[in-house]
Amino acid sequence: MTDLDKLQKEGLDAFRAGNYALAEETFLALIDAATAEGNLTKAAEANNDLGVVRKQLGDIDGALAALNAALKYYQDADDERGEAHVLGNFGMVEEAAGQIEDAIQSYLDSASIFEELGDSEMAMYSWQALSRLRLKQKDWVNAIAAYEEGIAHLPDNSIKKKLVQTLLKTPQKLLGR
Repeated sequence: MTDLDKLQKEGLDAFRAGNYALAEETFLALIDAATAEGNLTKAAEANNDLGVVRKQLGDIDGALAALNAALKYYQDADDERGEAHVLGNFGMVEEAAGQIEDAIQSYLDSASIFEELGDSEMAMYSWQALSRLRLKQKDWVNAIAAYEEGIAHLPDNSIKKKLVQTLLKTPQKLLGR
């Protein structure tokens, strides 16, 4: 395990333990070390993680700045998967900031990229986040539509797809449809 990997693990462990201040400090150190070594992929990952940590700390501007840095690294490296992850996190931070339309667009963009990459499971996370956001807005129809959109892209043999389709049919059966 490299020194960069160790720093990343320490940051993730601190985050999972709820020690956001230590996680922030560790990810900042990782960004400096990765940049010094020219490891832009690790710097991108650290900025993405830092954005999530800063959101937890209530530092929305800092979170957006870190996510912007991560997005630029991923775009420069033509790393669409990394870009999709960052866009999903943008949605989460924008949602926390009350920037609802921006959050909706970020979740849609994230889901779209994951679907283009054939990663329906990760796309489903973005669709679920969008559905939860719509539920918070009491926008029931669009909440259900977002969730169904995610389900539609799961493989037909997916257990998750079959389970959710069954659950969605149950209310109709109860209503006699």
